[in-house]
Amino acid sequence: MEYLIHIGVLCCLALMLSLSFNLSFGIGKLLNLAHFSFFAVGAYATALLSVYSGFWIELCLPASILSAGILSLIIGSISLRLSDDYFAIGSLACHSVILALLINWKSFTNGVLGVPGIPRPVLFGVELLDNSQFLVFAALIVLMVAFALWLVNFSPFARTLRAQAQHELAAQSMGVHSAQIRIVAFVLSSVGAGVAGSCFAYYINYVDPSSFSLAEMLIVLTAVIMGRPGSFGGVAVATVTLVLIPEALRFVELPSSILGPMRQLLYAVILFAVVWVRREELAPQVRRV
Repeated sequence: MEYLIHIGVLCCLALMLSLSFNLSFGIGKLLNLAHFSFFAVGAYATALLSVYSGFWIELCLPASILSAGILSLIIGSISLRLSDDYFAIGSLACHSVILALLINWKSFTNGVLGVPGIPRPVLFGVELLDNSQFLVFAALIVLMVAFALWLVNFSPFARTLRAQAQHELAAQSMGVHSAQIRIVAFVLSSVGAGVAGSCFAYYINYVDPSSFSLAEMLIVLTAVIMGRPGSFGGVAVATVTLVLIPEALRFVELPSSILGPMRQLLYAVILFAVVWVRREELAPQVRRV
């Protein structure tokens, strides 16, 4: 039962990350490789405030949202001056800088040793020590995040974001401010990652830089591509599928030396197959007059 609860919490965390990433990448065509940086910032904000300052979730969660939002506004204002592949490379550089800060700013982040001893959140006087209670908490959070993103996905803002992503010049001729639209989408997407980071810190009770590598980001990227970029329901189903498929391999009777590489190989095969099938959507042909 504990194992199923653990899988449920992982699904909740993955859903928050992929659905928020779908807003910027799926709809806005912004290949933001720094998405996990805001996940890390949200996690560290909760970890540092709860461990060293003793703040409760009523302050830690808003602090994670605010930290991710402010950082994304700064990074977005700089990196969104670039476009297409250059933006992806710029966001990757930002991710590398933030990861380097988490590793080397030892007086603040404790370096590679991370921040242990993060307490579980207390809601209405009840400390969520039991994982089943935390699953209910995570499910409520993901429902609120998903509902907010669903409203955004089907709002005039999303239609404007999609229009400038597909035909920027045409959208600008209609009075759309592309730079402002992109920054707002970038910040909203990053805030969702910050919420996921806060929940991650509370669940694991420990954060360190190794949890926020680019390899982990590829899982979220795979989920969005597999679920069809821009599709709210498709990305949600693909995310849960990608979380469950590797776990099914645990029940296969194979030596651990083979089983570990098989899980990585499975992700690689799925990513390659999905990119090949969706190649027209990921890299559409540009029509020129």
